[in-house]
Amino acid sequence: MSANKSASLEARIKNSRDLVVAVSGYALYNPTNEKIKSQTFGTYVDDVESKMTEFRDANGALTNASKDNSNIFSRLRKLSRDVRFEVGELKGTNSAEYSQVNSVVRLITGENNADHTRMKKKILSAVKDGDPKPDFSSVSALDYKSQLGNFKALIGLVKNYDFYAPEENSITIKSLEAFGTEVSNSLLNIALKETTLTNARSSIIHLFEDEHGLKDRARKAKMHVKRKYGIGSPEYKALVNKIY
Repeated sequence: MSANKSASLEARIKNSRDLVVAVSGYALYNPTNEKIKSQTFGTYVDDVESKMTEFRDANGALTNASKDNSNIFSRLRKLSRDVRFEVGELKGTNSAEYSQVNSVVRLITGENNADHTRMKKKILSAVKDGDPKPDFSSVSALDYKSQLGNFKALIGLVKNYDFYAPEENSITIKSLEAFGTEVSNSLLNIALKETTLTNARSSIIHLFEDEHGLKDRARKAKMHVKRKYGIGSPEYKALVNKIY
């Protein structure tokens, strides 16, 4: 990903405003191009910032939804462990049923990833200097959709157990299925919020990227400063290595 894409729009506005403040104090800064005169450039930065409201609202909504979603998945992992405990208490940890449930729960919670990491550290600690280091297959952390898919598989598994009738309401089949729907809705909400943010960004990105946008004006302003003060000058160096 390029630096321009990775820098936040907020950071780019701030950098542009800082550039305007800087060149306003440069005695030799007197460009012919009206678009990069300090007052005109500053007015444009203000205009861009005034149009950021929809983007900021969408970004804030996605941030809040993501926090809520993270909490929901923390609960999903806890419920999965609770189901495993319940099966273990009813059938024992050496039973086939517990083994089946445990396999799915480990996928949901990422315990297989933790075990993989511990194994690598143990093996690597025994490798002596000069010895070839072993290659390890990757065990990737599961994404949210995969966790939900495995959670639904867990529900389907315990539904087939005649003995599974917990007293604890939160891990009954009915409660687990209702929670699964809640998790699905949370993921849908995240997707909608992401779309809204993408649309909001698309509606203003031209103010940054197009001709006479922030990036173009900053490039031309820096060009003028380089011509007036020189590439090695502190005036020019103060403006470079920033994303506009």
